[in-house]
Amino acid sequence: MPSLLSLLVSAFLAVTLSRTEGKSIATVEESAGISGDDFEGNAKNSVVSTASVLQQDVATLLAEFISKFPEIEETNDVIVSPINSSSDGCFKANFSKSRCLKRIFSGLQQYKKQMEYVKKDFQSTLVDGIIYRTSILLNTVKDMQRHKTGNMSSEVVLPTGSQWVKMTVVNAILRSFNQFLIDTHRAMRYMNRPKMIGEKRHHLPQAATALD
Repeated sequence: MPSLLSLLVSAFLAVTLSRTEGKSIATVEESAGISGDDFEGNAKNSVVSTASVLQQDVATLLAEFISKFPEIEETNDVIVSPINSSSDGCFKANFSKSRCLKRIFSGLQQYKKQMEYVKKDFQSTLVDGIIYRTSILLNTVKDMQRHKTGNMSSEVVLPTGSQWVKMTVVNAILRSFNQFLIDTHRAMRYMNRPKMIGEKRHHLPQAATALD
């Protein structure tokens, strides 16, 4: 006849096994609940989030620069920086995902190089993070393109000279990059939003305005 100790041990093992099996089943059920659509949605949210965080960082760096060099005039004439226009397909008038992604990709390539110029002439803890996030967004946009785009940007030649000239260039880069990222973030939100039944995303009959 089994002893009392043996009965207690058997009961304990039975309860433990029951709890373990229940936990395993619950874990499997939770994992099964993650669909491919969920993963795709997370990827879309990631690119929108990266663009948003990058824009906020550049805006913060611009504000930091202005506070340190308030005497530097606001001008974009000293350099040629990428900007988004209606012909790029990133605005409502003639939205085109393929053209917009191509434009964003080439623009990010140039701004990544221009941020290296900023890094040399304006010391800030934000610069390395901005360059890093620009690289992440650049690679993500490249992956989003149906027809992969190679290295499109030409060599960036920026003015050299006095400290005043260099700071004027830094100011122009940050202002242009900030606006470029505002447009990029809006475009990313627009192209990654849930598509309604029967909706066409191209050639929308609105004026050439920024996306909501």
